[in-house]
Amino acid sequence: MSSRRLGLAFLLCVNLSAATQEEVHAPDPLGLVFATQPETAKKFRRFEREFTLDAYYSSFGLITNFTNEPIANLGEESELRVYQHLLSKPFLPRFAVLETSVYPIPVAGVLLRERANEFYQRGQIGGEMFNIFRAATRGFQEPYALSLFLGNVVRYQPLARTEEERRQNRASGLKSSIGYSGYLISAGTHHIKDNELFPDNWLELELKFKGDQIFTLQKLQWNYKIGVKLHDNPHISDVLVIAIQRNRLDYTADAWSFLANSGFEYRMDFRLGNFSPARIYFEVNKKWPMKNFAALILAVGFTWESESLYSGPLDNYPGGEHFQILLRPNLEF
Repeated sequence: MSSRRLGLAFLLCVNLSAATQEEVHAPDPLGLVFATQPETAKKFRRFEREFTLDAYYSSFGLITNFTNEPIANLGEESELRVYQHLLSKPFLPRFAVLETSVYPIPVAGVLLRERANEFYQRGQIGGEMFNIFRAATRGFQEPYALSLFLGNVVRYQPLARTEEERRQNRASGLKSSIGYSGYLISAGTHHIKDNELFPDNWLELELKFKGDQIFTLQKLQWNYKIGVKLHDNPHISDVLVIAIQRNRLDYTADAWSFLANSGFEYRMDFRLGNFSPARIYFEVNKKWPMKNFAALILAVGFTWESESLYSGPLDNYPGGEHFQILLRPNLEF
């Protein structure tokens, strides 16, 4: 991977960050933002752990505080104000997060095709557009990743407009609300395509804004990013990535409420060089909470890949585009 490409990718992320450096003080006719007093900050810790267990994405991370102060607590704040606070200091990394992640079900799809290919091929329904195993595992382009985040981290509480909302938040039992903004460097050694594993020393540089709002009975997660992904494998195109993701889970709401128990993800890749669309990933999911401890999830969507994304031995559809339906069952705790 050339140092020139790496340097251009880094400059792109820095310039994108500079464009968001100045905090916005626009009118707020909907009342989304108003001042509140922050809670007493938590005890200072140099290191803090975080982990996620999920059938599609499991991770373990170590947060390192470069300062001698605890993670800032904004108190009761709107999501918009949390964004503004995070955007105001992306050039001054006060924290580092070292994370390792693995993707169990996509890895299982690779093992299934490799060791039971005849059974795997029986999942083909209606031509190349739908394979039941590919539909359940597609979307993750690598089996694992190592990541280093440098940026700002804050804690906060969800904004309550009325005393009743505040009471409900307390009754739900707030576990953690944390937001991140900064630069993320991720790397790995392999690439997954159609449940096959190919050698590829890849590197992804991102400007990322991420948050988790976790109660005992409620959960809200959001993730916005823009960056570049570079591949050492000459048959995989380097791309510019733009992605947004939001997920909500609420055990206190009606299980059939779409707004309270749903999520979506949209990602678009543009080939570096001519910035032509190379890949689209879209997913929408519905959650059905069960007995305040788990939720059944069904996600549907599609992926579209242009003929310019892969070449040589990785191009299974010469001279054409590829469309794949997604169908993902899951269980969230």
